[in-house]
Amino acid sequence: MIAIYRYGALGDIAASLPVVKAMKGGVKFVGSKVAKELMEDEGVEVEVLKNKNLSTLLKTALKLKKEGIEELIDLQNNDRSKLFRLFFKTYTNQKVSKTQNATAIFYEIAKKSGKVKELDTSFSPKPKDYIVLNSGSSAKWRSKRLPFHKWREFSKILYERFELPFILTGDKTEVEYVNEVAKHLVGKVEVVAGKTSIKELKALLNTAFLTVSTDSAPMHISAVLKTPTIGIFGATNWVISAPFGAWSVALFDKNLSLPQKNNIEVKNYYEGVDLNEGLKKLEPFLMMVEHTGIEPVTSTLPAWRSPS
Repeated sequence: MIAIYRYGALGDIAASLPVVKAMKGGVKFVGSKVAKELMEDEGVEVEVLKNKNLSTLLKTALKLKKEGIEELIDLQNNDRSKLFRLFFKTYTNQKVSKTQNATAIFYEIAKKSGKVKELDTSFSPKPKDYIVLNSGSSAKWRSKRLPFHKWREFSKILYERFELPFILTGDKTEVEYVNEVAKHLVGKVEVVAGKTSIKELKALLNTAFLTVSTDSAPMHISAVLKTPTIGIFGATNWVISAPFGAWSVALFDKNLSLPQKNNIEVKNYYEGVDLNEGLKKLEPFLMMVEHTGIEPVTSTLPAWRSPS
């Protein structure tokens, strides 16, 4: 068995999931509580760290050693993870690529172990039932939030083309903003922000026809679940943070320069974002549904989903 270490935000952990699933043999993921919630239905064993204190890392390293784990894939690569490297044969990356997304970077690190298969890039079409709009972001990252008129513009384009209802996601801290977004949209809207566990969010994203999202954890989760995903960028790096898979695309205003660091300051980042550009790129994946006759799956969604 080999261990993989990544203690970070949910989006970072989600971006590592394709690599974790591609590992040969047994793997134990070492990370935060949200990692366990994300991976508990993926058949991945997770060692939960209560915190990043050095004493916790030391105890965890000794525990893994007692379990016979001798190798570690370090996807964190920071000063604290150096402690882990004292106990294991470690594979990591001292330089962050500026030309690949996070999943590709994680995969390059994992390949050094010789214990990873090719990433699964197969695609199966999703049912044409609903579209997820993930419009929120934390209070710290208000810079990722699009103005209301852009969400209205996007909803008009999507509704006129697909005539599907929208489900708006977000966490408890984003409810007020998401509810305000909902007032501006064209078409049928249901807000589930603040109502879903990570497992329920996964179920929702997994059976969505399409996800349109800010740079966020739901964007990454949607992409790794192979749901066609459009990530909207402006304040953050749209190369490193781009969603996984050919069925995903990162959209940004072409008049902007690639941010050298993520910007917290709220500015006009999104006016030039063209949703049609993303839909055109994803058209081969979205059109597959028309030729497979997949039926909607509303009846199998979590109980909190109201009837269409």
